[in-house]
Amino acid sequence: MTFNRAAFCRPLTDQPYPEEGVMKLLAIELSRVTSLYRMTRTTGQTYLPHIAAEIVGRYRFGSAPHSFADFSGDKAEFKHGLFSGSAIETLDIYNDGIIISSRSDSDFIDEFIHDFNSWLKDDYNVSIVETHTVGKIYESVLLVETDRDVLQPLNAYTEILSTIEEALRSTSKLKVKYENFGLSLSTDHTKNPALKPVPFRLERKEGIEFSRHQYHTTAPLRTKQHLEVLEQLEQLA
Repeated sequence: MTFNRAAFCRPLTDQPYPEEGVMKLLAIELSRVTSLYRMTRTTGQTYLPHIAAEIVGRYRFGSAPHSFADFSGDKAEFKHGLFSGSAIETLDIYNDGIIISSRSDSDFIDEFIHDFNSWLKDDYNVSIVETHTVGKIYESVLLVETDRDVLQPLNAYTEILSTIEEALRSTSKLKVKYENFGLSLSTDHTKNPALKPVPFRLERKEGIEFSRHQYHTTAPLRTKQHLEVLEQLEQLA
């Protein structure tokens, strides 16, 4: 199985997506990476307004913290920056790590994190100290289209769908057909460490005819890993 990407999705020349396939990647709606660590500087405390201004200058963020009050909360938030030709939606800096969001491949965010940490180390003598056993987690949100109903394996619930249709007809006189709408898989968050992976979800896109087979899908994975799971799912249909 291979994928087509929309023109606005950032190309990765080192690991390109194949050009053709039955499932198309229509959009990368969100990639988010949470990376936990502490930033330390043994040569003295950094002057936060200066560092913030330098971050804006390097990555061209359109919105950033400025006053002392902006740094007194839980996070320092930077919005809509530029790195390697693509936009960074948000960069949130916490005492124990950073969260970066973009509408690009998750590999792009990993590249940004490497650049960001290396720059702070080289120019400002800021060291990165790993603090958590589970120090990084991903979230990927995609819009895809396939030529078949990938929810077909859920047809074992046909009788349940019919029961819902009949009950709705008897109570509201609505004659409508119910179909499988989505698949959701999750861990038991009560047994997870501090970083809780988002559920894997595959749902038909709202407002689009079911026959178009367009799906909105979320996974706690890198973009490429997410696509591999969708490939497996398609092979079951």
